[in-house]
Amino acid sequence: MARSGLTKAQVRSVRDRMLADGKYPSVDAVRHALGDSGSKSTIHKYLRELRDEDPDVGLQRDDTEEALRAVVGQLAERLHANADARIKARIAALQAAHDDVLHQKEEELAALRATVAALSARVTQLETRRAGDSPGDEPDDERYALARGWRTPRPDQAHAGFGRFDSGLLSSRSGPGASSPFDMIRTVARS
Repeated sequence: MARSGLTKAQVRSVRDRMLADGKYPSVDAVRHALGDSGSKSTIHKYLRELRDEDPDVGLQRDDTEEALRAVVGQLAERLHANADARIKARIAALQAAHDDVLHQKEEELAALRATVAALSARVTQLETRRAGDSPGDEPDDERYALARGWRTPRPDQAHAGFGRFDSGLLSSRSGPGASSPFDMIRTVARS
């Protein structure tokens, strides 16, 4: 019995049915719709002949591709616009936060400058007062400096504070520069 081959009419009907369903009629899809019969080269040959006979079918596919490209292009533009808007909003928020922190730091710096100016004025005032004081008028910081041993007392202030504790009161084994419990008490008492 002679084997009947695949006809062009069979390929056309399967192709038209697939196009009506919105599917692309590839060689493998047509062969599968035909029950996996026919050679791929024969199906390809018939599909090419049918495309040459009916060029509008190919144009429909090209139109679909162009429409899809346009939709994808519009979506890409929208995504880029949304991303740009989000980035600009984030940059604006970060800039506002930066400006706030900068403003706070400038306020802190102004406060520190005011403090430095006040302290400088106080130092100038104390130095002026110290230079203009009479020998009998020692400011409190003068007494503090004397108690710490930073300056030697003036002769008229030899017995200021708690009194004068001389090294003669120390034991005979200690010299004038020796450190004893008595010296420590004397230093603490003067301060």
